[in-house]
Order: sequence, then C-alpha cells, then structure tokens
Amino acid sequence: MLHDRANPTAGFVPLPNEKTIFESSHRTSLALTAPKSTYPAHNSNLNLNSADGICYLTNQRVLYLPKTPSEIFMSFSCPLLNLNDTHLVMPWFGPNSWTALVKPVAGGNIPGGAAYIELKLTFKEGGALDYQVKFEAIKERLQQVVDVARQSNSGTSQASNDAMGGLNMANVHLDELPRYEDSGHDRFAPQGEPMQEEERIAMPANATADQVRAMAAAHRQQQERQSRDSSGGQSTSVAEDETPSDAPPGYEEAQQESLQVELDWRTEGRTQV
Repeated sequence: MLHDRANPTAGFVPLPNEKTIFESSHRTSLALTAPKSTYPAHNSNLNLNSADGICYLTNQRVLYLPKTPSEIFMSFSCPLLNLNDTHLVMPWFGPNSWTALVKPVAGGNIPGGAAYIELKLTFKEGGALDYQVKFEAIKERLQQVVDVARQSNSGTSQASNDAMGGLNMANVHLDELPRYEDSGHDRFAPQGEPMQEEERIAMPANATADQVRAMAAAHRQQQERQSRDSSGGQSTSVAEDETPSDAPPGYEEAQQESLQVELDWRTEGRTQV
C-alpha cells in the first residue's frame, strides 16, 4: 500500500480515518529479529535490517519505509495494539532506540511464521522520546475504545482474533483536551472558602469574576453584622433575666453562721488579752 514502490519518500496509502501523528527523519534504522527463548519462534534465524528509512506513527499503526527497498524488505507495518513490551533504550553513547515485541498478523509475510518478533527502531537524529510519548498516548486511547467496544458487544466477531477488529477509528479522539482559560464573563465560585448555604446569593448571568467576588464579600459582611446584632441583643436580655428577685435557698442561715463565727473569734481574742 505504497504510493510508489520505487520511491519510498512518496509515502504510504492511509487507511480509512488514519492520521499521521509522528514522522521521523530519513536516518532511522530498523531491525526485525527473533526474540529471546522466552518467546517461542519457529525461525530463530530471522534477521531483517534497514540502515536508513522513515518511521511513521499514525492513530492505527506503526510504519517504516526503508530508504533503499529490496526484494526481501520493502516496508513494515504493524497495528498499534499488536505491539507489546515497548520501552525506550537510552545508552551512554550512541543514538536512542525503541524496542517492542510484535505479534504478527495473519498473512503478514513474516519469514518462518514466528509467533513473536522483536522490533528495534534506532533514531539516529533524535526524536525517540517524542515518539515514545505519542505512541503510549495513542495506544492507551485505542485500548480504552477497544475495551468499551468489547464490553458493549459492539465489536464484530473478528475482534477475538484481531486486537483492532471491528474498531471504529472515528470514535478515537486524537486532539488533546483544551486547557481552561478564564473568559471573564462566565460564572464560577469565588476564591477562598466555599460559601455556606446561608451565604448563597443569586448572581446575574452576565456577572464578571470581579463582580461575583464583590457581591459575595458584601453579602458576607451583611451576614456578619446581622449575626453580631442578634447575639448582642440576646446577651442583654439574658443578663437582665439572670438578675435574681429573691435570695437563694439557705442564704440567711449562711449569713448567721458567718456572723456567729466572727463574734466568737472577737470574744476569744478579748478574753486572752
């Protein structure tokens, strides 16, 4: 699916609803090899290499077009959800590279019929980190859409064999969510502590942020003045009501006892003198 096999720089034929997210420089190399013994492969001698080429990342797949195609290797393409165990390699010396385990699709022309192959992209002129970030972001969105489709049984019967089978790419949003910016005329809660239930007031629909804050502050001051006035009136009434009209029980007996004690003390003192 190339525009011109003799000229790889002409690009590839996009799939329906496919959009390019990342394009590397012309000096990006590719290596397809058999993985380690942890992942079985029928052909341990698989070794396809391209020293220079262009890597494309779209919302559906990863593509690589070699600068000098051959009869053995003309292009590489893999669905995003067929790429696993991806990680970025940043050595002390040399360019950064990106590796992944690829699960070949049926009829993908992988020599030897390997169950898994190892993909390595080396970005000789930079861009590996940018590629990794964009790859993880779009793959996460694709995985979410696939999971929702499977839960709602909206996918086709092909979804069990193909990770992206039956997936409507029109439902995958590529654009980042816009950052919030204050328009100056939208209603929102004033800064600081949230208003209590008794502090809620009706704001005009076209009130600006400064007007909202001013009205809220004025309303809060009015509530505080009313609270102080009501508390002052209650304290005055309570003080007047607390003035006793009669002596408390046992008041006269206590007074008599205290006078008798004082009289006895004075009498004893004179007798001793």
